[in-house]
Amino acid sequence: MYHGKLVSLRALEISDLDDLLCFYNTLELRSFLGPPIVRSRRYMEEWLVKASVSDPWNDGRLVLVIEEKETREFLGIARLEDIRLPHNRGEIGVSIYDPKNREKGFGTDAMVVMLWIGFQILGLNSIYLDTMEDNKRSIHIYKKIGFKPVGILRETEYMDGKHKGLLIMDILRAEFLDQYSHVFKDPQ
Repeated sequence: MYHGKLVSLRALEISDLDDLLCFYNTLELRSFLGPPIVRSRRYMEEWLVKASVSDPWNDGRLVLVIEEKETREFLGIARLEDIRLPHNRGEIGVSIYDPKNREKGFGTDAMVVMLWIGFQILGLNSIYLDTMEDNKRSIHIYKKIGFKPVGILRETEYMDGKHKGLLIMDILRAEFLDQYSHVFKDPQ
């Protein structure tokens, strides 16, 4: 288990299925996690089984549960995917499922802890993410964490009846450590 100021990140378990399903099929959350298609319980169970046994060194993916540090309430999922160890890079994503838990710092804290895992445990050098180019709130948070914009994939996402651009941002290991090395004396 890994701890931030507000959250803990732990292994994904089969017992997390009901928490995942509680908000996963809402249109709002689905539109940010992939195609806004409702998923069945069986589909989610199969995804959960695969994700819970994935190995970042062999499968290129690490998926962890975000819990509130004190109450251990399920908050969402943090993931590192597309991990390419020969190149030491990966893609990060954090999702806080219940809208009542957003804008409380949980997502930012989970992102910072997951970056630490990527850089310090997995040995990555570059971690990137993507977000809708008009997602100003998230872009502001990502910049505050230390991500830098590197480009826009124009009109690549179809949402709300129109094509939108996808902003790609990244952060390098040295940049992260410059900003956060004092925070992680013993994150476990």
